[in-house]
Formats: sequence, C-alpha cells, structure tokens
Amino acid sequence: MAYALVTYTVIGCAMVSAVRYEEPENEAIEIVIDALRGDDESMQSMAIALVREMPGPEVTRALVRELPNLSVRGQVQLLSALADRGDRTALPAVVATTKAKDQSVRVAALKALGGLGDATSVSLLAGTAAATRGAEQKAARESLYRLRGPKIDETILAAIPRARPRVKVELIRSTGERNIAAGVESLLKTAQDEEAAVRRESLKVLKTIAEPKYLPALVELLTGVQSGAALREAEKTVTAVAHKISDKNRQAEAVLAKLPSVKEVTSRCSLLRVLGKIGQTSALTVLRAGLKDKNITVKETCIRALAGWPTAEPAAELLKIVQAGNNKLHRALALRGFIRLIGLGSGRPAEETIGMYRQAMELGTSASEKKMVLSGLANVKALAALQMAAAYLERKSLQQEAEVAVVKIATAIAGGYPAESKAALQKVSRISKNDFLREQAQKVINQIKDK
Repeated sequence: MAYALVTYTVIGCAMVSAVRYEEPENEAIEIVIDALRGDDESMQSMAIALVREMPGPEVTRALVRELPNLSVRGQVQLLSALADRGDRTALPAVVATTKAKDQSVRVAALKALGGLGDATSVSLLAGTAAATRGAEQKAARESLYRLRGPKIDETILAAIPRARPRVKVELIRSTGERNIAAGVESLLKTAQDEEAAVRRESLKVLKTIAEPKYLPALVELLTGVQSGAALREAEKTVTAVAHKISDKNRQAEAVLAKLPSVKEVTSRCSLLRVLGKIGQTSALTVLRAGLKDKNITVKETCIRALAGWPTAEPAAELLKIVQAGNNKLHRALALRGFIRLIGLGSGRPAEETIGMYRQAMELGTSASEKKMVLSGLANVKALAALQMAAAYLERKSLQQEAEVAVVKIATAIAGGYPAESKAALQKVSRISKNDFLREQAQKVINQIKDK
C-alpha cells in the first residue's frame, strides 16, 4: 500500500513536470509508459488518467509509439484516452489499430475515430459498418455519425453514388443520423436504386431530412414503386413529410394534385392510402367518391382509409356500407372502422354515442366485433353505458369485456349513481373469474359504502 502511494505521488509529480516542460522523452512520459506496460491495473488506470491531461503533440507521438506494445487492456484504455485528448496526431496510429487481431481493441479504435477522425475516416467507418456485426458495427456507425470537421458531410454525399450496395446503405443511414439536409437530391436518386435495401434506406432517411418543398418529387417517386416493403416505406415517407406542413388544410395538396392523372390501380391505391393517413378534410370527397369505384381494390382501399380516419367524420359512410352488406370483407372493414370512429372525440352527447354503439352491437356478427363495441363503450361515462355493458355480463363469449366495461364505467360514475354502480359491481364481484377485476369491483363498492 505504501509503495503504491509513493508511486502514485511520483506519477503525479511527473505529470506536473510534463505540463511544465512538454519534452517527448522526459521523465513524466517514461514513468507513465512504464505504468502502462506493467501488470498493476490500478497503476495503469492512474497512468491513463494522467495521459488525458498531459498536453502536446510530442506526448501523443510517444504514446502512440508505445500503443502496439501494450496488453489488450492497456491498448483499449490508451485508445480511449487518446480520443479524449483530441489530438489528431494520433489519427494514423488509431486507423492502423482498427485492423488489430483482438476485437475489443478494434472496437476501441473505431470508437476513438469518432473524436479523432476527419473526412478521410468516412470510407473506413462506412466500410467497417457494412462488413461487420455486433459491437464492431455499432462502434463504426456511431463514430461515423459523430465525426466533426470540414467536408465530412460533403464526403459522405460524394461517396454514395460509387459505393457498393451495403456501404451505400451505411452512408445513406449516416445522412439521416447526421441530418444532412443537402442530401435530399442524392437520396431521391438512390430511392430508385436497383438494390432493394438501398431503396428502403433512402426512403427511411428522406422521411427525416426532406422538407415539404420536396413533396411533389416524393409523390412522383411513390407512384413509381409497385410493391413490397419499398412501397410501404414510400407511403410512410410521403405521409411524414406532408405532416411537416403546419397548415393541416394543405398537407394533402401534392397527393390530390397527382391523383387525377394516375390511372394504374396499384399507384392509385397507394395515393388513396396516403390520403387516409394524412387525414386532410378536403380529401374525404375523393375517398367518398372512391366508394363507388367499379374497381373492387380501389373501393376496398377507400374503405380502409375511411376506417382509419383521424376524426369521426366518415362514420356515416361506413355505417351505410355495413348496412348494405354487399361484400363480407367490405362490411367487416367498415364495421370495425365505424366502431373505432365512434370512440373518437366528436363533442356529440353521450346518449348519441351510446346509440351508435347499440347500432354497432346489433350489426356485429362475430364475438370479436361485439368485444370491440364493449371496449369502446367502457370509455363512456354515463349510466346508460353502464346499463348496456351490464346486460352482457352473463353472455359467456363477451363476459370478460363486459366486466371490464362495467368496472371502468362504474368507477367513473359511482359518485353520481351510487346505487346503480354498486349493483352492477356486486354482480361482477359475484360472477367474475378474474381476481383482479373482482378486487377492483370490491374496492369501488367499499368506497361507495364509505360515502
């Protein structure tokens, strides 16, 4: 213990000497390097702490000369310290160490490049990220995203066109992580690349970096994609960029402008789906018209778009489709959409909402549809909703959903309707096989008694 304390003191004094004289072969560097070479881990840690503070490129040169001679642990620690020093004199040695035999050393070197690297490091980091997996890939990616200095973004963008597919994907991903807004034009091209992975990654990044002024180009791009993951990604991209427009009444303009000229069914349906996701009120006219389209795929797409609408506006159209019942799939889609829309905030009176749920329950032909009704009904804080839910407590196929609805509604309205709430909860407590629901019901009953 005494020896260690004396040694730590010597190293500390040596650091002061190094700060004062900054000589490459001075006693401070020799003592620190000796500690790094040794087997005493506590001494190595002390030396590494001092390395971070010792100034000057000559110190850096002396340290990197020693780097290959250290143990794996010593190399990993020294690489981290060199990164913290921020002296790019160490860059060539760190680059060389990315080829070390030990993976932990390679990972440490890749991490260090995030702080020490420059534009010349882009190729190495992107290539490593493309060729490796796990910790090595993670370190290469994170350093590529963290690189700072002149011409790094320009180097990334310039490398994209001529890169191999997997490297191209990494460069494109870094464009998004670094938020390189100037990369939109490049990515509009790579979004049409022959490699599917390149197309998908381009579309993902465009979602982040593209501004609304690029919407016409993105819509044009969307109409050229015919199937698969790229089509779904293209739709998400157009939707995301459209939502960046602050005026909600203008978000769908580019899609609405393009739609009349698109006759091919796949592309037309894609645009219709996007209109549904954007949710601009003026697009409802187009979707309502699509319900009368002779093409069954177009009609189904419009039903799905209306069923997923962000407000309750299309509820009446969906109800008509359910009541007509001309197509089983269309009917099921419309009913589920109708039930979903009932639950959206509309400002309508509770009585009207409950009436709509009653309609949906009567029109439902499957247990799953009726369960959806009870799930929605559970959010209505009204006595009539409690009574409706309680009526299904003894329906085996719907019992659990009815119990949940009763407990939730009764909890909300017990203050205004204590007797009715207590009666419904007592029934749940008596017949339920769900311990949690019985406990919840009893808890509310006890609260009612205490009042």
